[in-house]
Amino acid sequence: MAQFGYPTGICVTPDGSTIYVSDYNTHVIRKIFNGQVSTLTGINYIAGSDDGNNIIATFNHPSGLDLDLNGNIVVADEWNNKIRLVSPAGMVSTLAGSGTNGSLDGPPSSCSFSSPGAVSVDNNGNIFVADGFNNTIRRIDNSTLQVSTFAGTAGFTGAADGVGNVASFNNVTGLDFNTTNHTIYIADKGNDIIRKINFVSNLTINLTTTAANNTICFGDSIPLQAQTMGLSNYVFNNGNVLAGVSNTGNINLAPLSAGQHTITCYAFDSNGAIAQSQLIIITVLAKFTPVVTPSGNAIFCNSDSVLLNAQSGTAYLWSNGATSQSIYITSAGPISVTVTNAGGCKGTSLPVNAIVKQGPIANITPAGSTTICPGDSVLLTASNGTTWLWSNGATTKTVYAQPGNYTVTISNSSGCKTTSTPQNINTYAGSQATISPSGVITIIQGDSVVLSSGAASTYVWSNGSTTQSIVIYNSGNYTVSITTTNGCQSTSTQVQVLIITKQQMISALGATAFCQGGNVTLQSLIGQSIQWYFNGQPIPGETNQQLIAIDSGYFQVAAFQNNQWFFSDSLLVTVNATPQIAIVSDTSVCSGTAPIIYALSDPGTTVEWYDMDIGGQSGGSGNTFQCPVLNNSTTYYAEVTAQNGCKAIDRAALTINVNLSPTADFQYSVTPQSGTFLVSFQNLSQAASGYNWTFGDSSGQNTSILTQPTYIYNASGNYPVLLIAVNTYGCTDTLLKNINVGGKGDWFIPTTFTPNGDGINDLFRVRGKNIITKEMKIYDQWGSLIYTAEEINPTWDGFGKGQMSQNGNYIYKIVLKKQDLTEEEVTGTITVIK
Repeated sequence: MAQFGYPTGICVTPDGSTIYVSDYNTHVIRKIFNGQVSTLTGINYIAGSDDGNNIIATFNHPSGLDLDLNGNIVVADEWNNKIRLVSPAGMVSTLAGSGTNGSLDGPPSSCSFSSPGAVSVDNNGNIFVADGFNNTIRRIDNSTLQVSTFAGTAGFTGAADGVGNVASFNNVTGLDFNTTNHTIYIADKGNDIIRKINFVSNLTINLTTTAANNTICFGDSIPLQAQTMGLSNYVFNNGNVLAGVSNTGNINLAPLSAGQHTITCYAFDSNGAIAQSQLIIITVLAKFTPVVTPSGNAIFCNSDSVLLNAQSGTAYLWSNGATSQSIYITSAGPISVTVTNAGGCKGTSLPVNAIVKQGPIANITPAGSTTICPGDSVLLTASNGTTWLWSNGATTKTVYAQPGNYTVTISNSSGCKTTSTPQNINTYAGSQATISPSGVITIIQGDSVVLSSGAASTYVWSNGSTTQSIVIYNSGNYTVSITTTNGCQSTSTQVQVLIITKQQMISALGATAFCQGGNVTLQSLIGQSIQWYFNGQPIPGETNQQLIAIDSGYFQVAAFQNNQWFFSDSLLVTVNATPQIAIVSDTSVCSGTAPIIYALSDPGTTVEWYDMDIGGQSGGSGNTFQCPVLNNSTTYYAEVTAQNGCKAIDRAALTINVNLSPTADFQYSVTPQSGTFLVSFQNLSQAASGYNWTFGDSSGQNTSILTQPTYIYNASGNYPVLLIAVNTYGCTDTLLKNINVGGKGDWFIPTTFTPNGDGINDLFRVRGKNIITKEMKIYDQWGSLIYTAEEINPTWDGFGKGQMSQNGNYIYKIVLKKQDLTEEEVTGTITVIK
């Protein structure tokens, strides 16, 4: 059994038949061939640096191995600090290295290494050396054998990435050259990391495709062009997977799966450096197999067809040459369609296999003549089948047919149906008895009508007459039976004669009593040769069956028959008068008021008030009307109705002009004067032209009509000041405000607030200067506490115990802190109006 002494390097011949191993501790190169292990060169356990054949050559801890382009073994002779070369026959020579421990570049005989541990050969035969203790990657040129430092700096330890001597390593022990992507992979032992060196060319590849929008159809090849001169061995990748290679840079990649594919290309320049392209994304549209939908079963009878509908696309080509989206097929066999979709891709459907079944032959055979007398019949026989359906609903093979057209639909055992051509059964001309005129005949009482039969040999009327024509004066039903020259006998259909009275001649299609401006349609029972009359006189031009009556009076209609006029009874039409329009007058009011408006109308009429001149909603009835509170000008419309139900032709419009009311407001300032207090009032009222002041004390002249008055108070205290503002329309607004004279605070508590959410006076609070509200409590009329707040300047929004308070009076207790830090409790009433 073969044994090794710490094997550290291995390489394999390209055909995989031979394995070479560096046996580190026995100082030899071993060979494995066909499973047999032998010593190729070197002397077991003898360390040395002798070149020569396999008997005399020696090594000193050989480490990494690789094969050069000629099949020779390149050996990193670690402890000899040399790179050795071994032929397949075992002949050993020194390729590079003086044997001295160092890092000298230059010719192979004078250069030096420091414990080289691994070697690798690139595509051009250049040898890269992991120079372990120098912490560098060395390069032996294939043509000159000159040694150079490829990466790293001798004697400098580190783990920096970069180009050339910028990079640093720590005891590199292994490396391998990837001949596919021209990358060196490095085992950086001291740094415990795997490194790589990319050979990057300064050339770039422009990768393009002729596929429109980089999109192709499923199953199509992908045309690519890698456009750069001076490169070779173009490799195309789909993501990280090899997709194809080319020597020219042009390639048609084999079809790819549906979806998006990331395509890149790289190639190598004359120095073996890699050049890479940009990334392009190729979209492969999904495989397109259009669906064909038959309108019914593809197994059908020869008298039928099946509609085939192709899936929607931009173009269609059926296997029978048709180019429409839908086709009818009537013959057997497979048929498919090739559809071009919106992406320009073509797909062929699965074939639809049509199977055609033969239908029966459908014929009708009459048993005799097909021209017969009325009431007779002829036997019709259908051809053979399994079922029969005649056009008259019969389901037997034979039928007895009277005059008319007949077809038969026959089914066979295959389930196919065939319909025969029509078979016509006729009657002899003139063999059917007829009466003229026919139907229902209306004549006026006192008139007559002549009934005539079609030509025949003999006639027998239902009243016993035997002539071809008879004269009828009375109401009744009449028929005639005849015998023709062909011997056919028949009886006519019945004719009804109606005698109408004068009363029946005229009728109304609505009420004959209506309001002025209305009408009623009158109708004559006789439709021809008529004349309408009004109050006994003919109405010129009115000769139609209907007349529209608009006037009061008596109407008649006359009908001209048998050279004489017949008059109807008279029909009375009554037109009721309409009342006069109401008399109203426009008015003006102040905003916020609810005025009463008035309308004058004829005696015995009623008045209804509306918000529109036509239609609209009724607000109330009566000659007087209480309006709601108005803030804008409004128009109401009065409609008058008489006792007969007639309404005035128009509604009367009454406009209420709403004048803007003023807003009363003021501020004040207090000036002490030798025991009295001069109060100056600043009038802030709006839309007002006059003012009335009441200053709230009991001394002397305590009123004023000035716009900006002053007033002297003899003592400090709180005074209720009343301001009434009036405008040019006479509209007023009143403000009562408590003022503080001579105190330490200037405050005012409202008596009313409106928490209705309109943004105006929605909150109850204390207003004033030099005052702080410390506490607020609100009680209902029964003394129950519904709101409390102990905070700085609280407000009340009208809610108490979780719900909005009802309209009414509520009691407040408020603690005020004045400027001199004294506190005062104020109690009063606040009114809530929503």
